[in-house]
Amino acid sequence: MRLKEITEAAQSVTIQGRHPISAGARGLMAARWKYDKIVDAAAPNNTKNAVSKLASNLDGIEKTDYATINGLMQEISHEFVIDPKQLHDAFIKKYNLTPDAFAVKLKHDRNNRPKSI
Repeated sequence: MRLKEITEAAQSVTIQGRHPISAGARGLMAARWKYDKIVDAAAPNNTKNAVSKLASNLDGIEKTDYATINGLMQEISHEFVIDPKQLHDAFIKKYNLTPDAFAVKLKHDRNNRPKSI
């Protein structure tokens, strides 16, 4: 017997016990595992890109209330497949300000720029 035959036999009888998993189900499980591995590898880039997008979008919003900023954060976290809490923490780590305070600071800076003549 070759090693591959032994491994398949062990998978179908010993490890699975009474309820064997079909070959198609094992293929789907493997595909899901590969997908999860790719998503996990992309997480640092997703977080960095999400923080940058949040900062640029905060500059363009008119209202700086909780509902507006929270909705923006929810959209961005859904788009980049990260947790909103993780986005919030990464934003604080990068800018040393909460998104609310950052938006207020940007609005204040925008309103107090010197007017060009």
